[in-house]
Amino acid sequence: MQAALPAKSPFFPRTTIDAMLADLPTAHRAPPIGRRGVQQQGFGQPRNAQRGLRLRFVYFPGAADNERYSAYHQHLVSAEVLFGRVLAAHSAGLRPIAPALDYAAEARALVRPPRALFHASTLEHRRWYDGDGSARAEPLTREALAAQLVADGLSIEDARHRAAHRSHALPAVDQAWLIDRRKTLLDQRPLNQAEFHTLVDAIEGAYRTPAGATQQVVHANRRIALRVAAMLGSMLDEFVTSPFKVAELGHAFNEIHLAHLRRGIESSRQAESDSGVLLAGPKAWFAAKAARMRAEHQIGLAMSPGTFPAIRLSAYPVVAVVGGKLRTFLDGWRRGRDRSRTADIAPLFAAFG
Repeated sequence: MQAALPAKSPFFPRTTIDAMLADLPTAHRAPPIGRRGVQQQGFGQPRNAQRGLRLRFVYFPGAADNERYSAYHQHLVSAEVLFGRVLAAHSAGLRPIAPALDYAAEARALVRPPRALFHASTLEHRRWYDGDGSARAEPLTREALAAQLVADGLSIEDARHRAAHRSHALPAVDQAWLIDRRKTLLDQRPLNQAEFHTLVDAIEGAYRTPAGATQQVVHANRRIALRVAAMLGSMLDEFVTSPFKVAELGHAFNEIHLAHLRRGIESSRQAESDSGVLLAGPKAWFAAKAARMRAEHQIGLAMSPGTFPAIRLSAYPVVAVVGGKLRTFLDGWRRGRDRSRTADIAPLFAAFG
């Protein structure tokens, strides 16, 4: 359940997304590629009826003779194609967007480096090769690498720290997503970080209509762009700061995104209450509780002062006893014990004289 949770969007069903697209001025169901006619498929239902709604903007007529609209139309085409992939991936049950995973992360998960590039004692060598030097079918995930370090005698805390900071190992969920993304057809392939930002730029370009445009086109495309920004917020199960520079688009994204995260908390609480120990067993109960706590953590990130830099206060250290040891936390994160606490704290108090 922990591996499947981030890959899907169970709190915002496909029917709701179709409803958000249905009342747009250019909404229509796209026919299957290569088949323009309506064909019957099972129980007398037309195949077109099984296709979801697709995004369509309003284009200027005769734009081929007017170069001032060519760049604007390029934004419209990019937004339609990339958002079509988002909808297809979402309907297929995949996590449609991973804003934190770029092409470099994909290379770290899929491209095996030469064996001679690393010493046999390094974590990168262990991540890709067995102890006898044979190559692994897939690299070790961060969790698997930490488990091996624990078996070597390290504590769980040190093993997790080394796997996260001294290797390029990825979390199991992220690595599985990258591998599945490579195997997915292009028309429904989820978006990584670079493609997500390209989509955001295209939506902003569609919102900024060119000078001299008719009011009908301006109103229609801005309405569509606002709706698309809101739908992007509904498909991200983890808190993401609004990527839009346009204030109206950012407001639409944040409003739906925060509502989606809150809906996730309510759904997790309901699942937690329904999966009683007597009915589903303790594992199901703990899994539901972990999902709720994860959703509440995302809401905490969304409502934290860091989301609003204008009112963010200076960070200050907090010293607490955890597990019988003295720990220093800064912004909720524990400072590494290899670094001097005095060196970490001194700059923070320098501003106060």
